[in-house]
Amino acid sequence: MSSVLTVGLALLAGCAGGSASSAATATPGGPGRFQGQVDIGDGRKLYLSCSGRGTPTVILESGYHDSSGLWSVDEPTPPAVGPSVQDRLAEHVRVCSYDRPGTLVYGTPLALTTRSTPVPQPRTAGAAVRDLHALVGAAKLTTPVVIVAHSFGGLLTQLYAQTYPKEVAGVVFVDAFPATLPQAMGDQWPAYQQLLARPGTALDADPAFERFDVDASVAEIKAAPAFPPIPIAVLSKTEPFPVPPTNPIAPVLLTAWPARQQDLVDLRPGTPHLLATGSDHYVQVSNPDLVADTALLVIGRIAP
Repeated sequence: MSSVLTVGLALLAGCAGGSASSAATATPGGPGRFQGQVDIGDGRKLYLSCSGRGTPTVILESGYHDSSGLWSVDEPTPPAVGPSVQDRLAEHVRVCSYDRPGTLVYGTPLALTTRSTPVPQPRTAGAAVRDLHALVGAAKLTTPVVIVAHSFGGLLTQLYAQTYPKEVAGVVFVDAFPATLPQAMGDQWPAYQQLLARPGTALDADPAFERFDVDASVAEIKAAPAFPPIPIAVLSKTEPFPVPPTNPIAPVLLTAWPARQQDLVDLRPGTPHLLATGSDHYVQVSNPDLVADTALLVIGRIAP
């Protein structure tokens, strides 16, 4: 979902992530900085970047089409202040971000990540959840983890928590994709799902480009066990998606997206709902301090 809008791509051009060839100076479980590929079995590797020390381990889950680089942007877009989300959280805990296969590395030119082994596309949320579960185990990350999830990463994280409840201690949903959105979009949902799958980049036609069967993914969430009793927080943007007003998707999305954020709040009683005033969809880039502080809020609510 994150890279669905070309304006988002322009905003983040030049924010390229680290290379998989970076020397690993520590093990993923820490302490110390680790950047490299982790073998998750079946001949596949996923790129992982970890820093900081302490527990719980925080995992940063990116949105649709986005690689891990957005969590560690060196020069955040104004009005952002302070370090990136990953750097800020590394001052307090062990924090890791990773590349799902087929995601975008923002730079000139725009490219698909070569740091994680490609897989056939499209996929479902269940496949991505199994990948993360395998990565957590192979990297020997300390569990239970806290997951900070942006956009479509929120849907993946909801399913992860429902599937592996003992591995998740808390969740932060960052302008996340609610599982109820397709129904709320009504007859505009098929067109919007197509826009999500092919957001208008030069890489849309690449068979390795990340694509999800969203309807099947929502069905997986409905069939999974209930969301576990863990602390969560919901952080939402206030600015609309920059879809041209003449596009029939625009008025439906303008209403459905903010309204359905409440469904994420309702996953757990007493969930704080914070608004990133003036922020667009990429809250982790425009307000990294707010995202990091919200994660620390959730960590502080974890039962000892």
